[in-house]
Amino acid sequence: MWTFTQRNVPLWDILEFFPPDSIGPRGPADAPRPYEVKPITIETDLGWAFETDIQYGAWVFRPRSPKKPGLMKWCRECGLAPGDALVFERAGERRFTLRLEKAAAAP
Repeated sequence: MWTFTQRNVPLWDILEFFPPDSIGPRGPADAPRPYEVKPITIETDLGWAFETDIQYGAWVFRPRSPKKPGLMKWCRECGLAPGDALVFERAGERRFTLRLEKAAAAP
């Protein structure tokens, strides 16, 4: 849970879901990618969206301050709990939706 609420969500297992040119350099000191990096837009179930790329090597959406729209802000505001699922759906060529699917309550 700490990774989700304090930093970011690892995308390694679903990396092929996103356009390959949405993967940007790890940081400003790194060499540029051998192609033009094009951001993607994530539309959240909280009513706001953010534009981002995927950080090479870390395989997470580019980290932003939790005060700015980004995945860290979404994780902190959505009520994420153990057992919940994050659901990404393609909404366009470079647009994706993100919603929280709550875990089923124990009997």
